[in-house]
Amino acid sequence: MTRQRPPLADLTILRHLAEAQLRATKKHHPDISTSPEEMQRIIHELAVYQIELEMQQDELLQTRMELEESLDCYTELYDFAPLGYLTLDREGRITKVNLSGSKLLGVDRSHLKGDRFGRFIASEDLPLFNALLERVFRTRDHASCEVMLQRAETFSSADPFVSSNVEVAVSRAVRIDATLSNDGEECRAVVSDISVQKQLERDHKSLLAGRKKSIPHAVGGAVPSFNHQLLDKVIHSRIRFAAFSYLYTVGQACFVEIKKQVRTTDGNLSVHMRMLELAEYVTCDKDVQSRKPQTIYRITPKGHEAFIKYKESLVTFLAS
Repeated sequence: MTRQRPPLADLTILRHLAEAQLRATKKHHPDISTSPEEMQRIIHELAVYQIELEMQQDELLQTRMELEESLDCYTELYDFAPLGYLTLDREGRITKVNLSGSKLLGVDRSHLKGDRFGRFIASEDLPLFNALLERVFRTRDHASCEVMLQRAETFSSADPFVSSNVEVAVSRAVRIDATLSNDGEECRAVVSDISVQKQLERDHKSLLAGRKKSIPHAVGGAVPSFNHQLLDKVIHSRIRFAAFSYLYTVGQACFVEIKKQVRTTDGNLSVHMRMLELAEYVTCDKDVQSRKPQTIYRITPKGHEAFIKYKESLVTFLAS
């Protein structure tokens, strides 16, 4: 790391200030002997002091650069995290927010400070958020809730008789995880978009309801028995099923994105994704995005077919 010295102008100003202070306090110093030995000793001491000051200056510059690097790293992690980070006061007003949080709310970050976070939450879910905020500040305990965020998005209209910009209300399902700050005066909240997860759950319920209606029942209400061995053991696991369902919906996703949706550890997810890869249900490729290595998973045609069969077997099993 290259050490940078302060600009020459700053050193000149510092010298002038030091000389002025020396002149102001010169009368308090006793007369210095002008003997050659004494002068030699003073010159030696000044040289040592100069070297010590230069060493201290280099250490301060090094510390300053390390602090600047740490600050840059923190800023990058905070602002460009995939989740929204918000700091709220006791009244639910936003005091700090990262870029992902402002993007999720659809408002520029400079306009969010002092705004009430509750105004972005659907009115029917507002009691859930207020209860979360009250619990965090009252019990100093971690709390979470799932609510619908409402934001206005502007779209361009193709109709010549309609205004070119049309404002549409858009809702997103989010999960809020909140905890109290160390001083007890603020609430740290992490907001994650779970719209895809909720859509998957709705689709799965609709599929189960449709399949259940189509399954014929035996006379007298008896239902034919089902062999649970027909369920695909590669897919029939909570983490593998969640990761595979997400890939089935989006087609491809990076490791970090899958981890965020499944909510598990790196090591645990790696083991399960490796099992799906060995079964040739997914492929794994290495890529570089924004100068960062990424592991990209894609569902294969074999995996696509296996997932459809698994869902059909699962519906039959649940109806039996």
